[in-house]
Amino acid sequence: MSRCDVLLIVHDLQFGAPLHAALEHTGHHVRRAASVLHGLTLAREVLPRVVLVERELPDGSGRDVITRLRRSSPVPILVLTAQDIVEETVDLLALGADDVLIKPVAVRETVARIGVQLRRSRSHHEEQLQYRDLVVWPQQHQVTVRGEALPLTATERKILVTLLRRQGHIWSHADLAHEVWAGTALPRDSNVLVVHLNNLRAKLKTVDLQGVIHTVRHVGYGIRSETERDLREHAGAKGRAVGKVDSPFLRSAVILRAR
Repeated sequence: MSRCDVLLIVHDLQFGAPLHAALEHTGHHVRRAASVLHGLTLAREVLPRVVLVERELPDGSGRDVITRLRRSSPVPILVLTAQDIVEETVDLLALGADDVLIKPVAVRETVARIGVQLRRSRSHHEEQLQYRDLVVWPQQHQVTVRGEALPLTATERKILVTLLRRQGHIWSHADLAHEVWAGTALPRDSNVLVVHLNNLRAKLKTVDLQGVIHTVRHVGYGIRSETERDLREHAGAKGRAVGKVDSPFLRSAVILRAR
C-alpha cells in the first residue's frame, strides 16, 4: 500500500486537472477521483495526508465523504464549494472540514492552502502504525481496518500499539504487562493480560485479521514484521522449509528462552 500526499475528489475536470498538475509540479504525490465511491475507495488504499473534496459530486455530496472519513481518520479535509454562504461554510467546518474554498478559486491559492494543511499535519508528528489493512493512530485513539473503525477498549488498544511499535519482537508476559500498565498499578491477577489479549484477538478475527498476534509457547507474544511474513511466504512458494528462513522473530524467542 503506497501512501500519497494529496487525494483530490473532484468532478470538475477544468479545475481538477490543472490542480493535479500544479501539485505534482511542486513535488507532491497526488491521486484523483471523480466520485464519492471512488474517492472513499482510494482514501482506504493510499492513506492520503490531505484530502480535497468537491461539494457536489455525481454520486453524492462532499458531505458524505467528510462524514465517512471522520469516522476513522483525522486526515485534514478541504472542501471546494460554489455556495458562498456563511451558514454553508460553518456547517461544513462543524461537520469536520478543516478548510472551505469558495469557487471560483485560483489554482495557486488552492495549492497554497493544501500546503498549509500538509505542514500542519507534519508539524504534529502524528504517529501512524500499520500492519496490512490495520491502521492505528495512537494520539487520536483510533483504530481502523480497511478504512472502517474497529472499536477497542483502552487496554486492548495499548496492547496493540505496543506490539505494532516493535514488529518482529517477542514480549515476555511480564515485560508486556509493565509496558501496557506503565505508570499504573499492575493487575494482581496475571491472567488479566491474557484475557485482554484473547479479547483483542477475537475482535481482529471479526475483520479477517486472525493470526496477527502470535504466541510463542512459554516465551511471550509478538507480531511478525511484514518483511519476515513476506520472506516466509516466499520460502513456502519456493518449496523451502519455513524453519530455514532467517527470522528475527524466532531469534528473539531463542534469546528469551535462554534467560
